[in-house]
Amino acid sequence: MTKVAIGQITPVTGDKKQNLKKMKELTLEAVEQGAQLIVFPELALTGYNCGDDFFEVAEPIPGEATCFFEELAHNHDIHIIWGMPEKSISGVLYNAAALVGPNGFIGKWRKNTLPGHATDQTGPGAFPDRRYFKAGEDLPVYDTEIGKIGVLICYDIFFPELSRALTMKGADLIVGISGSPTFEKEIFEPIVKVRAMENIINFVYTNLVGKEGDTEYWGGGCIVSAGDKETKVPGHPILCKAPYEGECITLAEIDIQAHHKVRPYFPVLRDLTTRMYEQLADIHRKLS
Repeated sequence: MTKVAIGQITPVTGDKKQNLKKMKELTLEAVEQGAQLIVFPELALTGYNCGDDFFEVAEPIPGEATCFFEELAHNHDIHIIWGMPEKSISGVLYNAAALVGPNGFIGKWRKNTLPGHATDQTGPGAFPDRRYFKAGEDLPVYDTEIGKIGVLICYDIFFPELSRALTMKGADLIVGISGSPTFEKEIFEPIVKVRAMENIINFVYTNLVGKEGDTEYWGGGCIVSAGDKETKVPGHPILCKAPYEGECITLAEIDIQAHHKVRPYFPVLRDLTTRMYEQLADIHRKLS
């Protein structure tokens, strides 16, 4: 069994020093409770409301923040995932996540799908992603001491094709991180469970919490099991649920290999066909 912690924070916009302090405190709390992996939300390093300051606070991966977490991971024998704005060598920005372990930097992910829809149900505001970030194109899966891990960032979770791709690339665990405002709560909660169920895979989800400027996040992360061998029910149970308010860590023990025990009884991957994807591609081309 592997103990995983989800850490939800209320970011201080643009204040990396303060946000690193918050994440370090929660990491140490998770370590005390035996966590082997702790996951922080989307753009936890800087907050989501940086505006043009994203160009100033973004940094390379690996870079200063990576070094900070590398030392923390090494000293406490833990793996850490966190969201941050990445500045590439060319100066292009990405909404990204990074992973470090006891032996140093392991890898990074870049958000594949960038939203441009409203951040509330009454006003004209829009998520800032398309203004500041370039979409990522890769979906790496990293082999770590605790299993093979893939990451999706916020809007990525809405696309079942991305979760399926990580699953078919051999992920034991999919991590979803987000900066989701309160009006999306009823959207995200069922989708996360479905992503676990349709792929028979462990899914770890964490979200920002509290108010950052005019944006209010709903927290509420969870860890969903790939399934239970006895009941043979995929995407069940929900192993832990974070509160909707307050910075905290929430922990659960997961069986990293649960998917191997449940998939023989619920063979969704066996029953996939290449033709399904060919048809989808054909339809998409025609609609485009």
